[in-house]
Amino acid sequence: MSDSLSVCLPIYNEAKSIKKVIEDWVNCLEKLSINYNIICSEDGSTDETPIIIKELCLKNDKIINNHSASKRGYTGAVISGVEMSNSEFILCIDSDGQCDPDDFPKFWNNRDKLDNNFLVGNRFSRKDGVFRILISKLFKILHSFLFNCKLNDPSCPYVFFKKDNFKDIKNKLDYMSEGFWWGFTGCCLLKNFNLIEIDINHKKRIDGNTNVYKFHKIPAIALRNAIGLIKIKFN
Repeated sequence: MSDSLSVCLPIYNEAKSIKKVIEDWVNCLEKLSINYNIICSEDGSTDETPIIIKELCLKNDKIINNHSASKRGYTGAVISGVEMSNSEFILCIDSDGQCDPDDFPKFWNNRDKLDNNFLVGNRFSRKDGVFRILISKLFKILHSFLFNCKLNDPSCPYVFFKKDNFKDIKNKLDYMSEGFWWGFTGCCLLKNFNLIEIDINHKKRIDGNTNVYKFHKIPAIALRNAIGLIKIKFN
């Protein structure tokens, strides 16, 4: 379907934020008169998130419940949402309220550039914790070395592309777990896609707490995903 859009959100335990996040994106897309749907890849949440999503789906048939009773992980949730879509264009964002809908017109208005390109956000002023930002800066050194990546923000979860191009890069994405977007941009570069950065506003989390990047988990996450990047590069 020409000029159709699916917004894909991986969601896990976001009961405090998900209603506002989805409603803000609905308002944005309605104003742009886009033929859209929002695919909620809810991933075995243990809070009230599944109930909230079901209620939103009943009110708006453009909201699609891609629920999984068992946890797929961030990577599995993203891939499942993209593969469920029947739209020409895909926007992937996080579900914690840090991705600003007001930035999306800058992406949508450049959709004619997506034949051999992916448009990715650049969080020029990140609202994450100091330790997480530091780990990202260190991880970026490895990523740049492996893939000759020149991006300012290669792990940004605000990515816009044609669905047809996704099939060319997805085969190695299972090597990544929490650091999905590091692997995603690496796969794009290996397949000779161009990555065009667009500056975006990065907001504080609505809830204030991340469900993945707890302080004590970050070293293990970094190690797992460093191994994942090496596998993507050499396997």
